[in-house]
Amino acid sequence: MFNRLLTTAASAAIIAALIIPNAAQAATTGTITANITAPVLATITVSSGTVTCDVTSTLSLNAPCTSSAAISGSVRSSRNTVTSLTVTGAAINNSTATNSIAPSAFAMTCADASTGTQHGALTVASASALSTSAVACASWAANAQGNILSLSDTLAFTMNSFLVPADTYTAANWTVTLTAS
Repeated sequence: MFNRLLTTAASAAIIAALIIPNAAQAATTGTITANITAPVLATITVSSGTVTCDVTSTLSLNAPCTSSAAISGSVRSSRNTVTSLTVTGAAINNSTATNSIAPSAFAMTCADASTGTQHGALTVASASALSTSAVACASWAANAQGNILSLSDTLAFTMNSFLVPADTYTAANWTVTLTAS
């Protein structure tokens, strides 16, 4: 039993010695730019579409990123439709594409201060992993009269810096979309 425990401890130490130095060399700054697309049912704008994650000195499952991404605009949807504000991530690569950060390394939390007297119940993202598919930041349930809102949403992000190989990364485009279905 003692030998098995000693072997397990030695294996863990070897794995830590191999993995932790690489993980400790967290990436320099990765800046992600969010682009906006909007269907005809609404107008949305982003006051600032950048998210910056500087993980040079942070090794964490949720290293905070600086985000000034704020979404404003208006929406008027048809009756009985769900209205969603979504973010679609993209991989972030280094200049030679030998290292990559998957969108799932980022988690998104949204805060909503939208106003309107006619809309369904609100659901907002809380530490939701990004994806190459649309992930809801804010969603308003179907309403018999439709959703009519003045949008005011802010997006915050964290990054799992354990998933970031040490390198310098090129900005990638993330897309924010407003839909009703």
